[in-house]
Parts: sequence; C-alpha cells; structure tokens
Amino acid sequence: MEKEIEMEMEKEVICIDERIERHVEHFTQTERIQMSSIVLDDRVCIRKSVDHALVQQYADCLDEIEALGNYIVVNQHGYLLDGKHRYLAYKKNYDGKDASIPVYIYKAETDSERLSIAVKLNSTHGKQLSEEDKKRCAISLYSEHQYTLEQIAKLLSVRKDKVSDWTSKIRKAEKIRLWETIFDLWLACFTSDQIAKLTNKHEGTIKGIIAKEEFRTFLGTKKTKFSLFGDIDDGETVRPLYNDWRFTRNENGSTHFGNTDPRILEWLLYLYTKPFDIVLDPFAGGGTMIDVCRERLRRYWVSDRKPIPERPNEIRLLDIVQETPPLNNRWSDVRLTFLDPPYWKQAEGKYSDSPDDMGNMDLENFHDDLASIINKIAQHQSAGFIALLIQPTQWHSQERRFIDHGFEMMLRADKKRLRLENRISCPLGTQQCTPPMVNWAKANRKLLVLNRELIVWEIQTT
Repeated sequence: MEKEIEMEMEKEVICIDERIERHVEHFTQTERIQMSSIVLDDRVCIRKSVDHALVQQYADCLDEIEALGNYIVVNQHGYLLDGKHRYLAYKKNYDGKDASIPVYIYKAETDSERLSIAVKLNSTHGKQLSEEDKKRCAISLYSEHQYTLEQIAKLLSVRKDKVSDWTSKIRKAEKIRLWETIFDLWLACFTSDQIAKLTNKHEGTIKGIIAKEEFRTFLGTKKTKFSLFGDIDDGETVRPLYNDWRFTRNENGSTHFGNTDPRILEWLLYLYTKPFDIVLDPFAGGGTMIDVCRERLRRYWVSDRKPIPERPNEIRLLDIVQETPPLNNRWSDVRLTFLDPPYWKQAEGKYSDSPDDMGNMDLENFHDDLASIINKIAQHQSAGFIALLIQPTQWHSQERRFIDHGFEMMLRADKKRLRLENRISCPLGTQQCTPPMVNWAKANRKLLVLNRELIVWEIQTT
C-alpha cells in the first residue's frame, strides 16, 4: 500500500512539473500592450521588497534590454508574472504616460499556475530571489496550492530539506488538524475507507495513522484523565455507588423531547465501558450521547429514525425497528448499547404522526418491537451490556392503568443470551405532574408514577 501511495505521489509530481515546464518553455505569443493593462497582484508578485538601484539601472538601458528580448512576462489577462523591476523602470521612464511595451504572454489561468510560473521564471534568471522571498513562496505553494516539498524544491532550485525547514510549522499544524479530523471521525465510528474519502487521503494512510500508539493520546493528558474518569469525586463529578440515581434537574441544554440527562450516560460509561469502546445509541434524540462520548473518549455509533436538523452529519438516519446498525466486524468492539425509546403513549405524536413511530403504536406492537430490538442487538453484540431506560405508562393509558414496560421487557428478554445485571431507579421530579394529574390522584386515591428504571443486561458469551 505504501508503494502505491508513493507511485501516485510521483505521478502527481511529474504531471504538475510537466505542466509548469510547458508553460515556461513555450510562451504563447509576443505582443505590445498598454502599461495600464498590466496588473500587479500581491499573490504573484513574489518579491517582497523593491531594489530601487536596480530599477534605475534598468531605466537607463531599457532599449538594450528590449533588443536582447528580455521582455517582462504577463499572462493572458495581464497579470505580471516576471519583470517587476523592469516594469517599474518603464513606469519611471514614461512618468505616468500610458505607453505600449513589448511583453511575453503565457497562458496561466489559476492562481496556482500563475504563482508557479512566476517562481520558475524568477528563480532561473535575472536578480535572484532573496532567502526571505523563497521562503514566502515555499509557504504559499505548500499551504495554499498543495504543492509537494519535491515540487517546491525544484521550482525554487533549492534543496528539499530547506523547503522542509521553511514549512515545518505549517506541516506540524496541518498534521494536528488532520489528526483531529481523523480522530473525530474515528470516534464517530466512520470506517477507514469513509474517513479516507472525507479527508481526501489514501485509506492506507488513514489506517497507518489510526494504528499509531500516539494517535490515542495526542490530545493530551487532560483528555486521557477524563477518559479514565480521573476527575471522579472531583468537584461536581461523583461516582455512582447505589442503584438509585436521583438528579434535581436535567443538565442537558437541549430542549429536544425525551432528552436524557448526561449524568445517566456518564455513569453508564463509567460502570460498563473503557476508553475507545464503542457505544451504540439507536434512539439518539438530541445527541447527548455524542457529547458525553467525546468528553470521555468513547467511540459512538448513534442513529435515529428522524435525526434533528442541528446534527445532520452526526446522527445517522436509521429506524432500529426496521434495520440493524451496519457495524459489521465492529460489533466485537461494542461494549454498551443504550436504549432510550419513546415511552409508548407518553410520546404519542411528539416525534411524528407515522403509525410506525413507537409512540404511536398499539401496546402489543410496542412491546413486540422493543423486545425484538433488545434481542436482535443481543445476537449481534458479542460482549458487554445493554441498558434500557424506560418509564411505566399511567396517565396516557386507557383508564389510567399502570403499564410496566420494563417488567414486560424482562420477561421477553432472551434468557440464554441476556443476564439481568441490575435495575437502577432514575425517578423523575414531581414537576412533571400537572395540576389535573394531581387532582385526579387525590380524587381517586391513586399514586402518580414518578419512577423510571434503567434495566441493565449483560451479554452472555457462553
């Protein structure tokens, strides 16, 4: 793979070099044009300073210069490519008059072509470019026009290690940006092939970067500490010790209906995952799982049957009732699946009006589909845990009957594949109970449902 990459790079170098040589060696035509039509563009005027003595020297012998055919060079649109000092000599001699002067015209459409031709011409004749000018050209060719070190060295007639030194800071920053992009995509469970296409890199390059040991630590010790929950018991971050998780308020800033408190997700990651394990969340909602996994350096595959507009490139479109996440051989890296589905009639019409929406189904279909999701994932996930966050339905059920979805799922879970690990209480606050609900409870001597359970199963490997 590395040889293939090198061959492709060599072909690219040869292709661009041939194009530059073709422009430089075979100018299109010689013409006389008005001085007013010549454009000095800072992007192509590669000499930072003007040698006033040289301008005067040229001004004194412009006839001899023209007789030798040493004309200034412009492209077909009049942009000056070579001969800035000679151009200024003309300006000096004609003292503001718009005279016509002889020029060579090269065909160069793009900024990249114009700059490369200007560099080539200025490097092979006339006043030599200063070290500072060459450095500026090298940086521009590398950062703005994606020339390789070999191409730049050839254009400027300098050693490759000199170009490497000039562009070292840019290349370091470029590497960090590339690694950050690859890291973010890798955390989001994009394949190396997908990352290669999104970054315009070879797949072999992507695989090589991901395989490096420092790839997992280049973000620094603070991130590594967070991934290991080194901040646990520090300030507001406390460790879970009991199966009763009570929070005074939801700390998720999103207003998306059904959003999960991030502390529930953090504690699940703390208890059941390690850094860079894959976490599956097919009911992504507002995307809280993405934020928590990024903070704690867990890889994540999140989806929803209706991704929110704010996160179109982060939450995949997938209906977990109809489809299985296409993780293929990466199922072996999944250590936690988190399920926070619509709580049946409590979510009726909240997400959509579709009869296929779990909030709009009849009760039997809801239980069938939810149990099917749990057991289907259990068949694909080779190890780890499945956690279901669910609340009984009462207020929205027929005759306000208490319907325990969690208990129903424990009955339907595949006993050969799933072992009950724990049942964690995550009660909601009384503020969710409206005055009509409270009045009904008083009048009928009924208890309003606040309890919500996190049911955790462990995948059985034998």
